[in-house]
Amino acid sequence: MSKVIYTSPVFKDENGNGRKFLIAAEGVSTHAKRDAMLIKMIALGGINAKPTEEFMGYRKKMMAAKRKIEKNGWFSAEVV
Repeated sequence: MSKVIYTSPVFKDENGNGRKFLIAAEGVSTHAKRDAMLIKMIALGGINAKPTEEFMGYRKKMMAAKRKIEKNGWFSAEVV
């Protein structure tokens, strides 16, 4: 399994830059989809957001991506 460096738009380091993670190349699009949904959920209020239909749709897609990452073992390791 080949690995690539993925820069997360959600998780930041102490300087405000995206954290870099080493992930499986096959999982890049799934990690990106998960992060895109997290950004949309944060924009609606994050954990304090009301469970509107829009928010729950984003959550459903985020959870599906999370389960796919877990199922396929596409876990990340932080690059330091």
